[in-house]
Amino acid sequence: MDVIVIVAGNSYATMRAVINCFDATLDFPGLEVGAKLTPVLASLMEAGFSVVDFTGNGNVTTYFMVREQAVTSCNPLTAVEGRLNTQVTIQTGAGTESGTLVLVGSDVVEILEPSGDILLIPASSIESVI
Repeated sequence: MDVIVIVAGNSYATMRAVINCFDATLDFPGLEVGAKLTPVLASLMEAGFSVVDFTGNGNVTTYFMVREQAVTSCNPLTAVEGRLNTQVTIQTGAGTESGTLVLVGSDVVEILEPSGDILLIPASSIESVI
């Protein structure tokens, strides 16, 4: 999770809110002291940040922003990476299949069974690989 706290004050010279301080642990273009607040907030929101809380007293407004880490789904094909032409056992909802892994596609694997049959297994059906 990425967290940013921005303190913006009103600049009477420019008649705009400008950033006074920020969390320097995150490298983000435009997030600097003196930057105009509105375009920085818009850029941060486009980058996936959400304003969780903000408070102000008329002179200064503090913004607390958070970006959750993207949740990636498990890709069952990662279990067969680098295993071409080796023996694998694949568990699916329909049962267990064993053989030589001969193809890894974008959403399917192909195994050559000991009987000589070719079997295509959709990635969405793979529960485990041994």
